[in-house]
Amino acid sequence: MKDLKFAVIGAGAGGTLMTVQLKSMGYSVKLMDKRQDVVDKMNELGKLKATGKTEAEQTPDLITTDLGACIEDADIIMVCTTTDAHGDIAKKAAPYLKDSQIVLLNPGHLGGTMEFLNTLKVEGCKAQPIVGEASDLLYACRTVEIGHTLQTGAKAKIKVASIPSENAEKICDALKGIFDCFVPAKNVLETGLSGGSLLHSIPCVMNINKVELGQPFDYYMEGLTPGICNIIEAADLERRKVCEALGMPSESLLDHLKEVYHLEPEGFYDAIQSCVPYKGIKSPANTSHRFFQEDTLSNLVPTASLGKLLGIATPTLDAIILLESQITGKDFMKEGRTVEKLGLAGKTVEEIFEMI
Repeated sequence: MKDLKFAVIGAGAGGTLMTVQLKSMGYSVKLMDKRQDVVDKMNELGKLKATGKTEAEQTPDLITTDLGACIEDADIIMVCTTTDAHGDIAKKAAPYLKDSQIVLLNPGHLGGTMEFLNTLKVEGCKAQPIVGEASDLLYACRTVEIGHTLQTGAKAKIKVASIPSENAEKICDALKGIFDCFVPAKNVLETGLSGGSLLHSIPCVMNINKVELGQPFDYYMEGLTPGICNIIEAADLERRKVCEALGMPSESLLDHLKEVYHLEPEGFYDAIQSCVPYKGIKSPANTSHRFFQEDTLSNLVPTASLGKLLGIATPTLDAIILLESQITGKDFMKEGRTVEKLGLAGKTVEEIFEMI
């Protein structure tokens, strides 16, 4: 058995798969989820299962709803929940965290590390763990049933950032030989402004009739038509303009997908259609699905909010946020990660980079 001890927070598809993989590598792993029914079912099963790209069955050292029991002796805490839960997790973890621990948000989206650290400060946490975020979840996967994840692919390269920024290298070094896809990024804006969330919020809004009528479809292969891909590229251009205003280099979402999935087509629609890990991903059953919720709250809203701060127009992003708010009856701009909530309001570009 290897020395590092892991805690995995979130027993959805990503967290379950990560637990199985880490146990298969010989590491101690404790798994936590807030849903009692999920924890009870997993304990009843005894073993968690992964199929597809990973074929394995493993029994975690602990499956619990008790966050403190899960993380108390962990060296590395992998947070695999939806990003809108980061603040709540930080609040509940604050009494138990230690200086020596690494907390990695998988993913952080835009502002994840900032929100986590701000919450620890508000809660009076005395410890100073290393907190960082991945630009994306490293798997393409979905839950078949509780305790069983189907993995359809894995990303070849995932950027990791932290505050202070030099801690990103420490996180990647700690995970070397375990998850070699992780590479250090310059800062949390580089990971947060990656653009992957556009593949969720926009197709969900544009396919709302099928979702509400209960008509299942292959999410990427059928849900991303040429016209919808045009909208995604327009929103991606706005994201890149925000990056330019910050003085940050930014690759297009197309180039990013080609790199992480080794795709060859030059056109956005054709590249999506050629992405084997995307084939067979199920469409959301309702508007409570994370594709409707967390990506807008934790990426589209802060990107548009940053744009407003920097004087960059984001009409496509604004339209999607407005439409999604009207569809769900939820004020995403009010509830999402705005610059005010991230402590960036009124700051110059120089002050933002000094902060991160």
